[in-house]
Amino acid sequence: MTKAQIVEKVVNDFWNHSEENGIPRGNGACYEKTIIEAVEKSLQQVDLDADIRTCMDFGYLNIKCCENCHGMYEHFELSLIEIESGGNAWICCALDKALNPMKYASDPKYPPNWTLSEILEDFERRNRNAK
Repeated sequence: MTKAQIVEKVVNDFWNHSEENGIPRGNGACYEKTIIEAVEKSLQQVDLDADIRTCMDFGYLNIKCCENCHGMYEHFELSLIEIESGGNAWICCALDKALNPMKYASDPKYPPNWTLSEILEDFERRNRNAK
């Protein structure tokens, strides 16, 4: 996708999420300006007509995209990420983790049934042991 296509998609996605959540359009021009500025800032190092890879381009990996990143505020959550195998892509955190395993190799792996409290306790324990 080009920058313009990504901007158009993100603006449309924002309004679709807004309608689904019962949020009125209100001052639409102001929202759209904020969205456009955020996406353009995120993609500022990419040429205007460049083909930018997105999460859709990595569907063959069968990675479930992050719902938080692809929600109403994807213009703030998605990022242009350097990929270890080469190049970059405007993707969510789930694909970033899948495409950049070395970047996340030292992250702790928690069992899926752990509560937030257990994760925070483990984090505090790791920090105490690191000192």
